[in-house]
Amino acid sequence: MHTTIKDNLQNAKESVRDNLHNARESVKDNLQTAKDNLQAARADVIAARKCENINDPVDSYVVDYVAMVFTRLFIALHIIPNVVTVLSGISGVAGGVLLALNRGLGLDLLGALLVILSAVFDGSDGQVARLTKHYSRLGRILDGISDASVYLSIYVACVIRLWNRPVLLGLSGWHVALPLLALICFAAYVIQCQLPDYFKNMHMYMIDNSKGNELSRGRQLRQDMVNARGFSKILAFGYWCYTAAQERRAPQCQRLLDAIERKGKNESLCDAFYAVSRRLVKLTNLLTFNLRTFVMLLCMLLHWELIGMLFVLLILEPIRLILLRRYEKLSRDLLPMV
Repeated sequence: MHTTIKDNLQNAKESVRDNLHNARESVKDNLQTAKDNLQAARADVIAARKCENINDPVDSYVVDYVAMVFTRLFIALHIIPNVVTVLSGISGVAGGVLLALNRGLGLDLLGALLVILSAVFDGSDGQVARLTKHYSRLGRILDGISDASVYLSIYVACVIRLWNRPVLLGLSGWHVALPLLALICFAAYVIQCQLPDYFKNMHMYMIDNSKGNELSRGRQLRQDMVNARGFSKILAFGYWCYTAAQERRAPQCQRLLDAIERKGKNESLCDAFYAVSRRLVKLTNLLTFNLRTFVMLLCMLLHWELIGMLFVLLILEPIRLILLRRYEKLSRDLLPMV
């Protein structure tokens, strides 16, 4: 009797020990698999980046990895980057429409989620393009149109949500000032996005990053526009207008680039540019999608739409002016080194 109980206890003890060992090994295997998957994802994310040292921290540690999940799916389904860009625009505009309805926290949160999903798709289209080497001028133009459409829908949503706000109805001329404010904010958004894009491409051009460099010169684009035919001519015209606006706002940068085209780059010039630009790039990230979108969505969820709109003018616009002045000074200081 005692022997049987002892044997049963021993068997139970061995069974528990075996189960614990198996569970421990299973956890180790799962952790190793997760680690391998994370390393593979990190390798894919790095391979799909334009340039490692220009990324916004939120993109580097969050958005890029979430986007890579969709990127792998899009590549497996043979979906080209331009289609992903269109999906990004549709998602963001749909989010703006839901926010405009102003039907309660549930729909507002869904609208905000769709706008965030738009940002993920916006990151994914670039990853698909770089991993599959499927670049096109149309893709770059579509990307700008998509982003602008999302923000236009957000500002329209702000106008609709504020239109009959009781606390504001007594203000004289409110229904005239509100659409005008939204239009000014959207124009400021377009300008604020043009310069960071241009300065990042200039940064990559100076460090010879061929994978991510998309720096274009207006003269060449104008010639492309003259030589183009049909729909391609319309695309070339749109791209030239965008680039010409960037160049017009940074004349000292154009003088530096013109001198480099004539005489070529040298190592000391590139090192001097990089030493300053790598710090300024962090400032450009304040003007990109993440910060303005976070503030705008938070303000809309809290019904502080007016504060969100003024944030663009009172906070982001001074940052743009500081950034422009510093890049212009850097270009002027480096011109004698060419």
